[in-house]
Amino acid sequence: MDGIKGIIIAPLLLAVVVAYLLCPIVDYLEKQKLSRSAAIGIIYLFFAALLLLLCLNGLPSLLEELEQLASVLPEYTEKFMSTLSRIENFLERYNLPEGIHNTLDENIEQLQSSLVINLEELSQFLMAFFRQTFALLLVPLFAFYLLRDNALLKIRLLQVVPRQYRSLTEDTIREIDLTLGAYLRGIFIICSSVGVMMYLGLLLIGVQFAIFFGIIFALTDFIPYFGPLIGAVPLLAVTLLHSPGLFWKALILIVIVQQIENQLITPQVLSRSLHFHPLTVIIALLLGGIYLGFWGLILAVPLTAILRILFRQFLPIALRFFKKGRKEKDNL
Repeated sequence: MDGIKGIIIAPLLLAVVVAYLLCPIVDYLEKQKLSRSAAIGIIYLFFAALLLLLCLNGLPSLLEELEQLASVLPEYTEKFMSTLSRIENFLERYNLPEGIHNTLDENIEQLQSSLVINLEELSQFLMAFFRQTFALLLVPLFAFYLLRDNALLKIRLLQVVPRQYRSLTEDTIREIDLTLGAYLRGIFIICSSVGVMMYLGLLLIGVQFAIFFGIIFALTDFIPYFGPLIGAVPLLAVTLLHSPGLFWKALILIVIVQQIENQLITPQVLSRSLHFHPLTVIIALLLGGIYLGFWGLILAVPLTAILRILFRQFLPIALRFFKKGRKEKDNL
């Protein structure tokens, strides 16, 4: 099951995202009298050239950073263990209640074992990620057919819907399409902006793994509210082990970037998007993380948006059926 998820489901979900990101450009080129396939081909050629340029200039630096990070992980692990031991010795000087003392000891031991396991698996995970070339190659293939045949797919979907509900279903699909497109394109712009700002800021303050942490922040920023915290933890841990001064500089940088994102970028980019209450987003993220794990955190907000649209569109029909059923039952 995990193999199917990695080879089919994950590339298909990424292809849906890519299709939503590129659809406005394909639609524009199609209006310029290009066929849809030719428009997609031109876009693919452009991004292939851009990707090649980035690989030639950025990939060697990223791989070098990953090698350096893997080489210093044992040193960072030792420093972190030493810090935890000092904290434990410091707490032993105070006569804390036995229950609190035992709880602290258990948490420190769990943190130590978890850190060792995670650090050992980090380099293996990164290498495995870069080895998934076959799954990544499926993304542009899936995205090509989604972009080329999106109108046909909608027609085929409407054909299986009873005739009396086709108009409502078509309106619902259109609303979902517009909402998801605006959300995904907005999130992509926001995450890319955050990643670039963090990369430039980390270079400025002298953090060693600027490219790596910039990518981490860009990827984790896809998760609302919790994403920046997830991205900040490894950066702050590394800078703290390096020096307290660098830790405070990194913390100030994170705060500045988050303020720019929350006050300037996000309101401009997502002003006409989902309009969810923060509590709704947090509950959706918690439920998504519990039942779907990592993918649940990524998909929780767009799935909630889809459910809201479906609920708003089809609730009146469900209520009419319910009232009609009750009326017929009363007549009997």
